[in-house]
Amino acid sequence: MITAAGIDHLMNRGWPTAHSTELDGWLVRRAAGVTLRANSVLPAGAPYDLGKALDYVETLYQAHGITPSFQISPAAQPTDLDARLAARGYVVKNPTSVQCAAVAEVLAALPSPTVEVNISPVADDAWMQFWWQNDGRGGSAEQAVARQILHRGAALYARIVVDGRIAAIGRLALVDDWSGLYCIAVDPAFRRQGLAQAVMHGLLQEATTRGIGQVFLSVLADNTAALALYARFGFSTVSRYHYRVKG
Repeated sequence: MITAAGIDHLMNRGWPTAHSTELDGWLVRRAAGVTLRANSVLPAGAPYDLGKALDYVETLYQAHGITPSFQISPAAQPTDLDARLAARGYVVKNPTSVQCAAVAEVLAALPSPTVEVNISPVADDAWMQFWWQNDGRGGSAEQAVARQILHRGAALYARIVVDGRIAAIGRLALVDDWSGLYCIAVDPAFRRQGLAQAVMHGLLQEATTRGIGQVFLSVLADNTAALALYARFGFSTVSRYHYRVKG
């Protein structure tokens, strides 16, 4: 069974930030404020002087116009970091469940697609535009940063085209013998037609041709409908995290 620290490592590689600084066991990630994961500290080790480390992080982030934030999982170091951040005025944001499953088990549970799922190793302009319109936050500058994040790691990109227009997309990060589902989005006009499941099936089917046997994803902890759906497909919770954001 993979550890919480192992999951943190996989997810960091699946969504690689543009800039990072090693700080005595912490990875201080920066990407112009685009997405919390890419602009938060991954506290994998315990700094020798916690107070100085916190001061450094806050000064660095504020110098770059980024709100100081930490990703807190069961593997966060030091073990009392969450409480220390709370005492410093940091608030909890986005409690999230991390789910894992065997690719073969998910494929066996998913219905076979009734539409064609196109797979590419690159997110082209049309894919990016659809994702940003449906799930992006910000303008063209932020979109450019997001594109850099996506392209910094190996991945597969899926799309379903209906009547000449993109109806659904998804991304599967490739990290060694693991894969991670990200960026699944469906045009509101095509929802409740099983397109998200078709995207998952297409991506994971392609993953099997590359010898990838495991898949992870993250889902907000209060999204009970999604958690129940993923459980039907063989996913189970292996870790969790939330962000501590400077108030």
